[in-house]
Amino acid sequence: MRLWISSGALALCGALAAVPAAAQSKGERIEVLEARVAALERQLANQGLLEMQRQLTTQDAELRRLRGEIEKLQHDLERARAQQRDQYVDLDARLKAAEAAAAAGPSTAGPTAGPDADYQAAIQLLRDGQYDAAAAAFTGFLARYKDHELASNALYWLGETHYVRRDYPAALAAFDGVLADYPGARKSPDALLKAGYCQQELKRYDLARATLTRVTRDYAGTPAAAEAATRLERLAAENR
Repeated sequence: MRLWISSGALALCGALAAVPAAAQSKGERIEVLEARVAALERQLANQGLLEMQRQLTTQDAELRRLRGEIEKLQHDLERARAQQRDQYVDLDARLKAAEAAAAAGPSTAGPTAGPDADYQAAIQLLRDGQYDAAAAAFTGFLARYKDHELASNALYWLGETHYVRRDYPAALAAFDGVLADYPGARKSPDALLKAGYCQQELKRYDLARATLTRVTRDYAGTPAAAEAATRLERLAAENR
């Protein structure tokens, strides 16, 4: 007995047979996609770690740089403080030496007003640490008494006033002025010495060495020459 199966039934059977295959194919595709998603997530995670590591490395380098700058600034600050102390001590010693020299000379009662009184008033301001007022007083003295016997001293102390305030260009101009305008003045050795100091502070090391060498040569045997020799040794030790 023959069974007759219509073409529609055959098509339905084929479709039903194909359902498991299609489902299997979609399942495989889902697994593949999930695997790709997992791989992307791992890649992103790795990239995040790498980026974090890069940022940490950059920050660590920046931190080391900043620490280096802080250490340098601290060193420079300590050096500046020591230098300032040296300048004060140097100025005090020179003022005391000037006072001793004045005391050893003939004692005369000066007038209550005039060049001697103005000069002593400016010196007192410098001794008291009133540097701005002292600078103005010495400048005023020189404007009024440029040809006075104390003018070279006044110009020298004006230079010292600028020097202790670390205004090295102004100090150098004053010390050079002593040498140029008052040749042979009693303060010439000290003026030349301090000119060399100013050149050193201005980082004009070649000029500083030449100036200090000139002090040792032209004023051999003086305290200024001894100080110049010491400063030359320091410059050599610092490779300046």
